[in-house]
Amino acid sequence: MSFWYRNGVCSNKTHSRRHSNTGSTYRRIGAFAALCGIGVMAHAQEALPPGIIASFDITQRLEYSDNPDLVADGEADFFGRTVLGFGLQSATSLENFALNLGTDIEEGRKGTASSNLTNPFAQLSYERATRSASVGLALRYRESDVSSSFLADDFASDGSIINQSTGTRQSYGFDLSGAVGRDAPIGASFDLSYDERTFSGTSDPDLTDENTLDLSAQLDFRIDPRITTRLTTKYRDFDAQGNGTNRKTTGFGAGAELLITPTLLGDLFLSQDRIERSGEENAVDEGLSFGGSLTQTLKTGSIGVSLDSELSTNSSGRRTSLSLNRSRDFAGGAVLSYSLGATRSQDGGINPLMNVDYAYALSTSRITLGLSQSVNTDSDNREEINTSLRAGYTRQINTLSSLSADFSFFNRNELGAGAEDGQRVNLGLSYQYALTRDWGLVGGVSHTLISADDEADRSANTVFVGLQRNFTWNP
Repeated sequence: MSFWYRNGVCSNKTHSRRHSNTGSTYRRIGAFAALCGIGVMAHAQEALPPGIIASFDITQRLEYSDNPDLVADGEADFFGRTVLGFGLQSATSLENFALNLGTDIEEGRKGTASSNLTNPFAQLSYERATRSASVGLALRYRESDVSSSFLADDFASDGSIINQSTGTRQSYGFDLSGAVGRDAPIGASFDLSYDERTFSGTSDPDLTDENTLDLSAQLDFRIDPRITTRLTTKYRDFDAQGNGTNRKTTGFGAGAELLITPTLLGDLFLSQDRIERSGEENAVDEGLSFGGSLTQTLKTGSIGVSLDSELSTNSSGRRTSLSLNRSRDFAGGAVLSYSLGATRSQDGGINPLMNVDYAYALSTSRITLGLSQSVNTDSDNREEINTSLRAGYTRQINTLSSLSADFSFFNRNELGAGAEDGQRVNLGLSYQYALTRDWGLVGGVSHTLISADDEADRSANTVFVGLQRNFTWNP
């Protein structure tokens, strides 16, 4: 099985990770699956053997792009790209371990005498879980070009990423979690995460170095099989280094999970929060955050409703959100989940929020559709609604070849006076053919378009063809 396929990485340019919610008052309204065909071997995938699995992937391809750097008035270029990836994986009934390393190497670029190492990344994760306790650790690092490399996960927490221009972005962080007493009358758990993002080689004032420390802890009291109460605490420190607004959030609260009937679950929470802002804006807000949800289990899925009202991390006072959630499994193999709702700030109007996630798999093809929206406060203390729309299609033409297509649209909608909105569109089509068990031929085309208020539109069209080789073995 291809390293890139197993890890959701079709090229290092589009690699993304699942990350903790570390933004201030960042409400994630869901996620969606997207298919990525570039870099997937066309031959049938086989089950991995037990024990430690090592894999090494190499892709060498020729590319032509009319604007490879995705800048205004960019020049066309014809060059080579080598994509390297190495992975180690191990899974037992108690433990899971994974190490992933990768980078791109660009050769023959105009104005460059040597090869360029681009988009390097490293990920390490470890999990151990028993019936009564668990622990998890994840480390991550990535360096990428600000304009041509786009990480979809980062868009949810910072919408300005879709139209950034020149420079290099470095992102690194860690996640640490633990739990004890998972099946005991009294249990405890915590989550700690740290993320830092820095920029170099750019003069754009909107590219602000920043870091976020997020800590939450919880005590659970299982009164009986139907009632579990909890005490919670949280601490979140967002530091916009240089220009921007720093935000420090603390909170102490309580909650309860109630099994009202065998199929109806209720949840309530209440928290006393304090938000301190410093830097470009200095203020302190204190108040209650509260919310609740009801979820009814059905034969083919579930339906639920949720309401929450929390202090906003900027100066908009309180933000209240209401949503209706539904998930359903269809007999033909399709899976659909969606959330429909609205959000309103104390000083603003009502904005709709929507999430849709659809997947349909047949024996030789798969379709995915996704739409998600989230509310975020950026480093300049401005609220924005970030919308992502994706669609993907893959088809196994025969035992040796496959075809993949993907589409994505990202929209940043800033709220308030002086708003600067932006959009990004990505289109891709690729074809894979298995020459042998380990060698594959890949080719494709892609198109990217970026537009933003008060900026000239930027676009890039790319054609590529190359060879892939995958090695998998037990050390």
